[in-house]
Amino acid sequence: MSNPYNRHDLTDENWGKLEPFILELLGKWDGCNANANRLFVNACLWIIRTGSPWRDLPNEYGKCNAIHRRYKRWCDKGIWDKLLAKLIDGPDYESLMIDGSHCKVHPHAAGAVGGNQDMGRTKGGLNTKIHLVVDTNGNPIKFMITDGEVSDFTEAVHFLTGLKAEHRIADKGYDSDEIVRFAKQQGMIPVIPPRKNRNEQREYDKHLYKLRHLVENAFLKLKRFRGIATRYTKTTSAFRGAVTLATISQWLKLV
Repeated sequence: MSNPYNRHDLTDENWGKLEPFILELLGKWDGCNANANRLFVNACLWIIRTGSPWRDLPNEYGKCNAIHRRYKRWCDKGIWDKLLAKLIDGPDYESLMIDGSHCKVHPHAAGAVGGNQDMGRTKGGLNTKIHLVVDTNGNPIKFMITDGEVSDFTEAVHFLTGLKAEHRIADKGYDSDEIVRFAKQQGMIPVIPPRKNRNEQREYDKHLYKLRHLVENAFLKLKRFRGIATRYTKTTSAFRGAVTLATISQWLKLV
């Protein structure tokens, strides 16, 4: 009889894709062998997939305190980010879609030392926001974490710097002269419906705009992970690590 906890684990095929990058980045970092590394990654996936507290981690994965410490260390050192960068293979830059989505913050996540940790208070309570860019195929290639009350276009120019494509697709929340001008300076054609209160209504490609649902689909895939749909982590670093690991699991199915 199979262990019910194993359904969130990496398959042999996907682990075979990820393991070489772990060894390349870390070697025998922490003195862990390949089997221990696989258990550790599977344990982290179980936590963010179920949204459970670390103390509820099944014993089959090892000691929860040790795994939690190692997870935070990988988050703080950017190990998850480096693994994701290794996995992202040949994105299709014909079009880029951008959007933002709120994640409710669980009360237990509040109170971390070192500022608000990208938790903003709105009428609905504490929120964190994920800003996401996907390629033409809807595959996530870049994201950032901000307070929940940060508007979509506030960080858009900074967020999109360094990314180039033929078209840049976004909803009217990103309709501003600065963003349109920036897209054109980067050689991209903005596909953004104008706000109704614009003095001059700008034309946009309505057919291409239909592709915007791909970024919404990407958020749906991310929020299948209960630890992302609701934020339980106290620090931005730990939450970013969770989003990165969820994105890694998506890319492992593609490469």
